[in-house]
Amino acid sequence: MNKIKNFILIPNTSKKIPKENIASLIERIISAGGTIYVFRDEFDDCASDKVKSISSDSEISACQAAIVLGGDGSIIEAAHRLLEYQMPIIGINFGHVGFLSELEINETALIDKLISGEYLVSERMMLDASVIDKNGEVRVNFTVLNDLVLTNGPVSRLIKFDVCCDGIKIETCRADGTIISTPTGSTAYSLSAGGPILEPSLEGICLTPICPHTLNSRPVIFRADSTITINNIIDNNSTVFFNADGRDVLRIYQGDSIEIRRSEYKTKLIRVKEGGFLGVLHTKLSEN
Repeated sequence: MNKIKNFILIPNTSKKIPKENIASLIERIISAGGTIYVFRDEFDDCASDKVKSISSDSEISACQAAIVLGGDGSIIEAAHRLLEYQMPIIGINFGHVGFLSELEINETALIDKLISGEYLVSERMMLDASVIDKNGEVRVNFTVLNDLVLTNGPVSRLIKFDVCCDGIKIETCRADGTIISTPTGSTAYSLSAGGPILEPSLEGICLTPICPHTLNSRPVIFRADSTITINNIIDNNSTVFFNADGRDVLRIYQGDSIEIRRSEYKTKLIRVKEGGFLGVLHTKLSEN
């Protein structure tokens, strides 16, 4: 792999990451001949005369990788922020044990492998979704790394909707909602709702109903090039919402439909350790 010299450093400012940890990481990269850029709104959290504030798109394009300090949510946020640049990301975990972060706080020395070119890049499938109103007009488009969630509002009433794959009706579902996830997102909300775990190098679309009212409504995995449609959404006097990667929420109205398909974008995650996803999976499933 190519040696990486130019980095964007993205700390999760809400986690109050100790500044000594940030300073130590900056010093390590600079000493190895690297250059660190920081977005202007996060510059104060990385205050150092050794880092450069990003002031243009060309400076972002010149960077070869992003280092994210936080948890899985921080990595998802960075993936959205850098979507157009398709920049590889490595996460250093300052949250709970997650599936996306490659390094723990005590493993920052492994950042040296990026500078020496000793790393791999794992490409993760993403999904596009379009919400279409009753007149056939697109209300909004989303791109997600983890999942899309159709769910009822604060009043817990079942909602009813049809699920179609490539124009063929699969089922009419009565449930609290449904989760449409990527293989990466299969270990998030979908897993909590009883969905299967997919190895992230696979490409597929996983649909997991949330508390279905019928025994025959079960998780389904569709091939990656499928188009999934959710329509005939009946709210049963409840408020229905559509949530994209836990960051964008849209109210769904009677007559709206949702189309979901594989995105042309991918999230690139940097790996420097052996074991990868299976090692993290073993750690998670071994927790008490």
